[in-house]
Amino acid sequence: MEFEEYNLLKRISEGEGQQLDFKYAITDSKKIARSISAFANSDGGILLIGVKDNGKIVGIKTEEEYYMIEQAALLYCKPNVNYNVITHKIENKEILEVIVYSSSDKLIYAPDEHGNWTVYIRKNDKNCVTSSLYIDVWNARHNNDIVSIDEIMSIDEKIRNFSSKESFSFKELQTFLKIDYNECYIILFKLIVVGWVEFIYDEEGEKYKWINY
Repeated sequence: MEFEEYNLLKRISEGEGQQLDFKYAITDSKKIARSISAFANSDGGILLIGVKDNGKIVGIKTEEEYYMIEQAALLYCKPNVNYNVITHKIENKEILEVIVYSSSDKLIYAPDEHGNWTVYIRKNDKNCVTSSLYIDVWNARHNNDIVSIDEIMSIDEKIRNFSSKESFSFKELQTFLKIDYNECYIILFKLIVVGWVEFIYDEEGEKYKWINY
């Protein structure tokens, strides 16, 4: 067994994760664009096309999948994503290794199932939909915006009573503080930008976690 084949089989045996995703086949360029954008908006990663979720190598069916990858990365990711495709021959089957590079200076959007342009990120082995709050926080950090915490300090006692809750949703914070949506948005935005709260994702979607308050 050649080193290249050994190395690839070893990665497959370790399973999907933060920087590795298996795809049995590509049937929808828009759908694969979500995986590509999620990797680009996170740490970068690799898509192995022709590999089942359980790691079984089945190979690609047609050369059409090359075109669909290109379409996903260049047409259904905005802005375009930097990527590379390598063809491997494993167990007499051809699989594609799609290397997606991390985008450090821009967020990459892809269409969701309704056609809305959305920012996805990779968390463990899942592609997660982000909110407008995530995008605003990313932009603030990227632009080194200065955030005043006066508004937070004015309700410091209330916040501290709530901070014992390990994780929470936007609605839970809003209900606890008894404020309207916009006020809660601004407060949570500032808490995240200054590093007291971070984004987390579970089966229910985007939530938040105290880390430094």
